[in-house]
Amino acid sequence: MGGVTDGTDEMAHVADATDPARARGLGRQLAVSRAHSAARTGDLDLAARLLDELGELDELDGPDASSDRATVLAALNLRAKVHAQRGELTEADACWSRVEAIAPEDPDAAAGRRTLAKIAAGRRHARPVVHTGRVAVVAAALAGAALIGGGGWLLANGDDGDGDRQSSDSVAEADTGSQRLREESRRADALRERLDALEAGDTAAAARRDSTLDAVAKRLAMPGVEIRRHADDVQLVFSTGVFPYDSVIGPQGASALTEIGRRLADLESDPGAGAGGGTEVETTVVGHSVAVPGGAPSGGSVVALNRARVAAQYLAQDSDLRLTDFRLVSADQRRGPFPATEANAPRNRTVTLLITPKEPPPAS
Repeated sequence: MGGVTDGTDEMAHVADATDPARARGLGRQLAVSRAHSAARTGDLDLAARLLDELGELDELDGPDASSDRATVLAALNLRAKVHAQRGELTEADACWSRVEAIAPEDPDAAAGRRTLAKIAAGRRHARPVVHTGRVAVVAAALAGAALIGGGGWLLANGDDGDGDRQSSDSVAEADTGSQRLREESRRADALRERLDALEAGDTAAAARRDSTLDAVAKRLAMPGVEIRRHADDVQLVFSTGVFPYDSVIGPQGASALTEIGRRLADLESDPGAGAGGGTEVETTVVGHSVAVPGGAPSGGSVVALNRARVAAQYLAQDSDLRLTDFRLVSADQRRGPFPATEANAPRNRTVTLLITPKEPPPAS
């Protein structure tokens, strides 16, 4: 454990209001939906830019494997269609090749590559549709009529001898595409709602936490105690050393700790203590000590931990709190509540308290 030394740990207690991986996954799904919408209106440049911003699509890491895989396949398929509509057939084939590497049975990739192979063999010719100065993708292209199913993307009549069958297939594909388009639109709306809910939840949780920390700081403020308000906790630092020597507490420190214990107990039951009512907190008691010749320079010390234990006893003795309600730690010797100078040595023979609000359980 080391010799008689002192210091303090920087402790951050971060409560996750949401799952960051889930938020990233939803954001990527929404980006793909927006790219679909851009392609549907004929803005292929915007669709391509949105897809490019996703980076390497086969390396996405969404909230779970199945949803991430679906996002990857949808994005790669759409990227291939956009390339094909712009006449970038080599790039389109490369995207569909990546789809097949992930999902060998993917029908869109297989159909698209068959069509590209026929074009390369001179059996079909691509015929992009020009609309208001831009290459346009018809609405069915988003959902599957163009570039999906049998390779039926906007093609000139070829010499395959199956023109009638292609016409009927196109009608059937257009009907299917309209249905899939409606489903995609509903899915995009649902994604936006979920992202909005996550963002609103983050904002509300941060506001509640700030309000609670402000109330805790105000409730625990008292003479002889410096309140250091951090982003996620409130630190209490005693102006004078709590322990004159060893683990023997001084009368002023004992009185202050006893009063703080009573106030901590009141926080949970007092409706005015936090945002919307009382609040539960976690209290970490950090023991400090001053380095002496021959002592270990880091790693904490027995004396510092004993000081944290004595302080917890005074916090609990006149309140409803139990010793098990406190987390006891020894600070690293290299850092203390005050600069490590000879003049500050008496002030650093002390404890500090970190008060962190407990997060409520997530809503089901």
